[in-house]
Amino acid sequence: MSRVYVGNLDPRVTERELEDEFRVYGVIRSVWVARRPPGYAFLDFEDSRDARDAIRDLDGKNGWRVEQSHNRGGGGGRGGGGGGRGGDGGRGRGGSDLKCYE
Repeated sequence: MSRVYVGNLDPRVTERELEDEFRVYGVIRSVWVARRPPGYAFLDFEDSRDARDAIRDLDGKNGWRVEQSHNRGGGGGRGGGGGGRGGDGGRGRGGSDLKCYE
């Protein structure tokens, strides 16, 4: 299976509209359209060759950005999450945790 990211979408686009546009390239396993914030979607193609063909032909069409998605995580196709340690780098209020020992 191969996941394709589609960006710069009209906020009103539907899963059905995207599926109709992309299915000419091959079997689509799933379509997920972002709503908050809107403007992007992920499609899962059964065959990676079909995904490559769709990317080649549709990138730039209608102003869309179409590219291979490298995120294979779950969460309904959402992009990578924060996972960070907060604005202070996880050090708490005191600043740097670095200690120098001689």
